[in-house]
Amino acid sequence: MRNFGHQRPVRDEQKQVVEMYDSPVAAITRDELGGQFGRDKRRRVIFTLERNDLVAMRPAGTTRTLRVQARDIYRWALQCAALNFSRKVQEYKKTMTLKQARKRARKEFGL
Repeated sequence: MRNFGHQRPVRDEQKQVVEMYDSPVAAITRDELGGQFGRDKRRRVIFTLERNDLVAMRPAGTTRTLRVQARDIYRWALQCAALNFSRKVQEYKKTMTLKQARKRARKEFGL
């Protein structure tokens, strides 16, 4: 497994470095949460990649952390893409059906 992030020193009482601690990768969003997030509105979200493929998310300035497996986030993203695609297909079919109905009506009424 490839490690990202950086290492921080762990020091004892004499301020000597005892070992190095792997600090996880963290990133903060550019956009703030909208008004539909209640007490977290206007806060940015901090994402952290932790051990065992966990993605931790928390609003900036809080300690309320949600941890999710990376594969679950990927599965959710695929489902969203599939739903979006199926909606577009349904819209296209509806548009084509309406076009055909208009064409038939023009033909029947001689327009």
